[in-house]
Amino acid sequence: MKQKYVIDTTALMSYFSSTFEIQNKMSQHALDIISQAFNNDSIILLIPSIVFVEIFSKQFTNVERSEKIRYEVYEKIKSCDNISIEAIDKEVLEAFLKITDIEKKYSFDNHDKLIYSTAIKYNVPLLTSDLRLKRYNKKKKMIPQIID
Repeated sequence: MKQKYVIDTTALMSYFSSTFEIQNKMSQHALDIISQAFNNDSIILLIPSIVFVEIFSKQFTNVERSEKIRYEVYEKIKSCDNISIEAIDKEVLEAFLKITDIEKKYSFDNHDKLIYSTAIKYNVPLLTSDLRLKRYNKKKKMIPQIID
């Protein structure tokens, strides 16, 4: 059986860091997991649709950049059988509503909660460097693991 992972925006952008012209924020282990989904059949990546909303809203700054991201990122993802783009459905929404902030001065962004909720739905590890999510999962243990 193939191992499944949910991937967040930072992890996806880190994998395509040269396209996004950013510094990688993920471990080599996390990048290897992502690479395996693109290059063999042992890994399934689940990408919550909100990840693309976040990328599009922050990265589509001009036509040239938008086309580059579409071609180098989205088309590659779309053509990969081991990657699934996950919609916000009833199960994700129910998990979302159960997530409560545990730190008074740091509240979760809704997109982070939706990504985490997708990992809860499938009960699979999450690839993220988000410290709030790591602390939250350490305390609440709602998903098996966070890999950064």
